[in-house]
Amino acid sequence: MTEMKIKRDIIKFSKLFDKNSFSPIRSGNISNRYTLKGNKGFLITPSGKKNAELKLKDLVFVSMDGVIKKNQKPSSEWKFHLDLYRNTNCNSVVHAHSKFSVICSCLYKKIPPFHYMVALAGGENIHVAKYALFGSAILSKNILKAIKNRKSCLISNHGQISIGNSIESAYELAEEVEKICEYYYYCKLHGDPKNLSKGEMKKVLKIILDYKQK
Repeated sequence: MTEMKIKRDIIKFSKLFDKNSFSPIRSGNISNRYTLKGNKGFLITPSGKKNAELKLKDLVFVSMDGVIKKNQKPSSEWKFHLDLYRNTNCNSVVHAHSKFSVICSCLYKKIPPFHYMVALAGGENIHVAKYALFGSAILSKNILKAIKNRKSCLISNHGQISIGNSIESAYELAEEVEKICEYYYYCKLHGDPKNLSKGEMKKVLKIILDYKQK
């Protein structure tokens, strides 16, 4: 992926946050691995700007050492992006305050295997990271624990995170997780939905893995 495509994709999908009412106004953030003058790090959306108004010049580079150019303000959540890049092999991170992921993150400790599509997040359930102040080191630690061996997790009383090989794939997964959360919320209004067994989920996970490898 070229440097310009990375920048354009961050802007494109940040604007979809607003256009699709997926993560309203200034909420959420997107980043992608990036090398600036031989220095490895990532580009991330800035702090405080409306998603619909973002421009290429607004993007902020953060090095893998956590160094940020003076007078630049990355998203207040940049620390967990850094920790995800340090501890996983993902290329992109999408964090959204999507409606049903927020609702479910406030209500539940996990999303169980009530539907086989839960497997898209990488496991037999979707974990919910424990709450901590946004932008804090504790929140990063909680997220790393919840997303271990997964591609997505919810953040308690906050929203969701999805990771991927590209911004497009991470954003698509975030949309899938949002839909799963919506299904689960409505199921729970009528009681506890029946869950698929571990054996059935293993079969689904194997099919998904084989499909992606092909």
